[in-house]
Amino acid sequence: MTKKVVFSLGDPSAEKILNALLPHLGDSNWEFFAFTGNLLKGKVNSLGNIGDISATGLFEVLPKLPKILRARRRLLNFLKRERPQILVAMDAPGFNLPLIKVAKRLGVKRVIYFILPQIWAWKEERKYILSRYADVLISILPFEGEYFKGLKGARFHFVGHPSVEMLESLGDVKTGWGDYFVIFPGSRKNEIKKHREVLTQAAAAAVKELGYQPVLLTFKSFKGLLKPLRKLSKVVYLDENPLRGLEILKGARFGWIKSGTTALEASLLETPHLIFYKTNPLTYLLAKRLVKVPHLHLANIVLGERVVPELLQKEFNPANLMKTTYRLLENSDHQRDHFRVLKKLLNPEGGSVLKRTAKIIREEMEKL
Repeated sequence: MTKKVVFSLGDPSAEKILNALLPHLGDSNWEFFAFTGNLLKGKVNSLGNIGDISATGLFEVLPKLPKILRARRRLLNFLKRERPQILVAMDAPGFNLPLIKVAKRLGVKRVIYFILPQIWAWKEERKYILSRYADVLISILPFEGEYFKGLKGARFHFVGHPSVEMLESLGDVKTGWGDYFVIFPGSRKNEIKKHREVLTQAAAAAVKELGYQPVLLTFKSFKGLLKPLRKLSKVVYLDENPLRGLEILKGARFGWIKSGTTALEASLLETPHLIFYKTNPLTYLLAKRLVKVPHLHLANIVLGERVVPELLQKEFNPANLMKTTYRLLENSDHQRDHFRVLKKLLNPEGGSVLKRTAKIIREEMEKL
């Protein structure tokens, strides 16, 4: 009888990692299920659209709440009906931490949490939920083991960051655009709305003052929201070809990148960049009180210093963006040196992170 593994992922970055992991998990006796975007279509059994549950911010999530709740009901009904043997929760703690509690009650035999909640930044008490309801914890960050030391329950593994490996084989791209820079305004509607005006004004200034071609990385669903910025830029749609977007990022002179996974990818590709983020003022004030780390960019956190400039809230304005860009161009070699150190820190053992991760998951599959 065919057995089932459910992957619960909440955004396109987790989808990219699962897509890279799948070839190492192949087993004809197992079926794989997940919420999917374009990247995973036809590769796993789809439980719904990943865009329905992809959301950030304490207040910004409210408009998407009905879709998130519907997706959660759909997944819970699947767990009750199909009784999968394994649940692999990937990141998305707001969605996945309540889910793993229910999964255990429903008799899921193995709960694996891969890409752990950032308890080192805030809500450290979540580690007790993980130790009680997860069987296996798979960490991608070198310092996370310290936070789970001495806890009974889940078995802890540090494998390294999969993006280091996923980006190593990325080829060079020829565009014919001359010198260009990348703009990534975000992957969610609320982010696009907060960032588009500043980016449009600054992009016009960059074309005039620097003479570089802006290249906008975005998704087709945001075409209308980004019309003024699209008129200034070459456009690459990530939902058509995510790898093309990474190739473009690798070849860019610099990048203006929304804080998140794409910024880490820029670091691992050794592309000089700055990050920005603007959110609801109440969300920002609350986060500032709760978050325990001095930086937002993961590269800065791992390196322990502000290597990549961070423009947040009121600091994110056209004049500041241009001023920081000039400094960025002057110090690009300094950034690249630090990015090489970062890659070693994120995969200290060397070798394949994806194979190590797949081995842990396969071993749990073989026990059932």
